[in-house]
Amino acid sequence: MMLVQHREALARNQDAYTEDLKRDRLVKTLINHLRESFKTSGVRINSERRKLLKIVITLLFKAQDYKPMFHIENSSLPLCWNQPGDWKLDFIKYEWGHLLSINQNPKSINSIENMGLYSPRCNRHLQSSMDAEELKIYGGDLSMRTESVIIKRKALFNSQEWKKIKTQLYK
Repeated sequence: MMLVQHREALARNQDAYTEDLKRDRLVKTLINHLRESFKTSGVRINSERRKLLKIVITLLFKAQDYKPMFHIENSSLPLCWNQPGDWKLDFIKYEWGHLLSINQNPKSINSIENMGLYSPRCNRHLQSSMDAEELKIYGGDLSMRTESVIIKRKALFNSQEWKKIKTQLYK
């Protein structure tokens, strides 16, 4: 399948941005990113923590307006898409991106507040080892989208709901 066909399939699927959230795969991949923080706090990953992580994923996705991190809607075809091996899919197969880049911030990369749901294209080709804030220099829709999501994430992280979940996750 060619890229344009993949993008057309995404555009036709009304659940293209939410389909992957129905699967347990994102919990498993998030655990891989957070494993060190769990180990440091002496926490084991059990079924209760997996349920909490599912809630965390939903909250993070809500802060992104239920779309990929750098989703922009100014084109007839989606500007976020999968890696070539997944172009046969008519939904975004999310990967975890780091708002503070792994390459620039090795000490704080795997905190739960640093994780975001990215399309593979945006993770690898838009952010590409930069901090999310740095992308605002490009201006326009990308800058507005990045700023909007960062503001919503800050509000989420200051909410009582988030603080309670994070406490339960690491106790």
